[in-house]
Amino acid sequence: MKKETLYLIEYLAKSEKNPFYARVIEHLTSCMLYSPSSLTQTRLSTMMHHYGLEIPKDENDAQKRLDVALDAVLPSSLNEGKKALFMTLLASNFPKKKGFLTLSLELFLSQLEPVEKSIYENLLAYVSGLNRGLALFYVLAKDQTTPFTPEQLVSLGSFLHVTLCQLIFNEEELGALEEGLKSLMSVYLTLYGKYLYM
Repeated sequence: MKKETLYLIEYLAKSEKNPFYARVIEHLTSCMLYSPSSLTQTRLSTMMHHYGLEIPKDENDAQKRLDVALDAVLPSSLNEGKKALFMTLLASNFPKKKGFLTLSLELFLSQLEPVEKSIYENLLAYVSGLNRGLALFYVLAKDQTTPFTPEQLVSLGSFLHVTLCQLIFNEEELGALEEGLKSLMSVYLTLYGKYLYM
């Protein structure tokens, strides 16, 4: 699973559409936590095929496969904690729709107004990016002979926060949301830190 995760991260980092993964790889490299390859997406696809891994159809498919690969490596209680945090986030940000959320996420989504749907999509993008970055750190940290430090985890969390805010939100939205997003990032750091350092 780790090999597939690394191939998928590298594949996504070579994307010209989404700079997020390239920035994550750059940050991990600058902290000496990761050594990227110089392979192209085509060469990475060939390597994946050689190792019997399914080749992504496109970048969306690669991102879905990455989520599956990361979830498979993380402890189930950590995955459950991530889901519970996200549901709490939705319930607190959409209090009038909370009743629908208790029934199902699909029903909740169907009841959102266009503006609320946009807010939901931005929150989802932020939380998904944060979780992918922190899960990658978890995967890399678990196999190291020299342990990654809590300070490195916090540094990555801060980097992810700044990067995601730049990529997802405009200045006006960011002014209203930044403190709340920082608090949210801290909660996710605590969750991952619990499984890495306690």
